[in-house]
Amino acid sequence: MPDAETCAEPKNPTAGPSSSRSFFSPSPSAGTGGPLPDAEPSPCPTEQPSIDTTTPTTTAREASIERLRLLLAQLQGVKRKLIDVSRTEADDCARCKARLEHLSAIRPGQEPGVGLGLISWTRQRLDILLVDHMLRSGHYDTANRLATSSGISLLTDAHIFEGARRIVSALLDTHDCSPALEWCRENRVRLTKAKSPLEFKLHVQRFIELVRVGNRTAAIAYARAHLAPWAGQYMAELQRAVATLVFTPQTRCNAYRTLFDESQWRTLADLFLRDMYRLHSLTPESLLNVHLQAGLSALKTPASGEPGGSREDPLRLPAFRRLAAQLPYAKHMHSKLLCAVTKELMSDANPPMVLPNGMVYSQRGVEILMAQYQAKQQGKEADAAAAAAAATVQGQAGGGVPPGSTGVCPATGLVFRRDELRRAYIA
Repeated sequence: MPDAETCAEPKNPTAGPSSSRSFFSPSPSAGTGGPLPDAEPSPCPTEQPSIDTTTPTTTAREASIERLRLLLAQLQGVKRKLIDVSRTEADDCARCKARLEHLSAIRPGQEPGVGLGLISWTRQRLDILLVDHMLRSGHYDTANRLATSSGISLLTDAHIFEGARRIVSALLDTHDCSPALEWCRENRVRLTKAKSPLEFKLHVQRFIELVRVGNRTAAIAYARAHLAPWAGQYMAELQRAVATLVFTPQTRCNAYRTLFDESQWRTLADLFLRDMYRLHSLTPESLLNVHLQAGLSALKTPASGEPGGSREDPLRLPAFRRLAAQLPYAKHMHSKLLCAVTKELMSDANPPMVLPNGMVYSQRGVEILMAQYQAKQQGKEADAAAAAAAATVQGQAGGGVPPGSTGVCPATGLVFRRDELRRAYIA
């Protein structure tokens, strides 16, 4: 039977020198006289101390693994962003190439009207203007169909307006500022350089919406978090916005009632579009309107749009009059008059003649009117066209139309005589 000392200290063959002593092992200074002999395992039960398996090495390893996981997630995010950037750059390069090829189709010094290339290029250019106008007007589906059918998808900015469409729809339809604020965060550096107030006004609108529903506690917290950083730039607007805490949406105070007005969402959408155009170097106005106004400014005169004006004057139409309302009058150093009868320019060889009612026709046109009236009076309606043709030929040859001293103004129906005509002089 093993002795008590052997029962008290069972041998642990895997333990090192430092771990060979336990709570029950004798001290080396006890004078045992040498190492203890090997003993058989004791049949008596012994109580082993609990061992903490969580070592500093294991904890450090788990922390390192967690850091590696975070770094891997960040690298995957960077990889996704790089893929998106690469795809965007490839699309932009394709658009630049297509636009350079479009512009190089008409080279400097090329004679206009050579073949059908110029006509096709001009029609394509008109389609680009129409697509741009429809995108700005919100007709995205129609614009995309026209761009696809005309083969000009790479020549338009539909990809820019597609992203803007989602933000404008969120502002106007659901009154949600989140997409617009996300766009501001992505372009914060460029917006800051441009001194744009868009992000501040979006936060103000969110604050106003919290006040509108009566959640003033959340509104105050939101103002401290998102409006206070803008105090240095927009202190007056900030104070005015925070003052709405003591008002209701039905207030009669005009200075604060406008902040609760639904038209603020339209103002935010317009401000976003203005900044979006600026960031992408787009014109603030439709290119179609720019071209139309350039043409109308060359045709606008003080007499444009007045009753009794020329039927060929585009300013007779209300839509064109609205476009030309703020345009200056055309600057003509030398007036040019076009006869409404012969469609020819009036000159010293074909001077303008003034009728008693103030209408002006060229001398050849007056002769044609007199010849037509004489033929009609004589019951020779069939010969009226022949008489007009003969008058034109003789007028071009320098001769006059012999018979006929009375005519009818085609605009007013006034019957005039030859002796009532007065010659006008072009300044």
